[in-house]
Amino acid sequence: MKKIPYLLCCASIMSACAGSGGTSSSTDETSAKSEAVSQCLAAKDYQYEALLTKADIAKYVNMDESSYNKKVSPTKGKYGSCTYSWDSDRPRIESEVMGRTIKRLDNNQVTIKMLDFYTDEDLERNQQESVIDLFDMGYKKLSQAEYDKSLANLEKKLGDKPKDLARAKKMLDSRMNFKYKTVDDLGDRAYWKWSDYGVELIVLIGNSRFTIESKTTGEPESSLEHAVKFAKEVLAKCDGQKL
Repeated sequence: MKKIPYLLCCASIMSACAGSGGTSSSTDETSAKSEAVSQCLAAKDYQYEALLTKADIAKYVNMDESSYNKKVSPTKGKYGSCTYSWDSDRPRIESEVMGRTIKRLDNNQVTIKMLDFYTDEDLERNQQESVIDLFDMGYKKLSQAEYDKSLANLEKKLGDKPKDLARAKKMLDSRMNFKYKTVDDLGDRAYWKWSDYGVELIVLIGNSRFTIESKTTGEPESSLEHAVKFAKEVLAKCDGQKL
């Protein structure tokens, strides 16, 4: 897998425009740090239970030891995971399946999964200039003005490839219905959304991304606060490491 020098071209452009100012140096330093964290995450070899431990979670929430359970997926790599769960005092959740009402337990749970790494080929295939642009494609809801501008660019680039244009427009249309929201000051970019299953938090750092799924309370705000702290525990394991 060919790793991307994180936003190296963008940093170079900013350097040329900034001259001898301090902005370029700060940008280069941030990019280098993000890439170092990304390389460190890759070196962890998808050991999800080590990236986020029970002790990490217990710093912020009380876990019922009598019902505590850890489940490590036998699947290795991107599609692996580690889930920590324990009982809650919340009532069962009702859902309808094929016309029948089903009640299921609403346990507390924290999962880390989907560690993955963008490649140069990903950028080329999706015609994006940076990792952040590519990441945004998956989660950022577009305004009408952004949609119109993106569609015009697609039509200019893919006007002679109707099948590719149709596929790209379908993806663009779907972004008008995204429900993800941004999280400030977490990695290089982060998005989250809430459902009955809790918070889904996706974090980008360098060219790597990972997902935290977490429901530690019945409220979106407090569950998100915990999920962000769990994600920061993951990043802290690689912060400042020199590889």
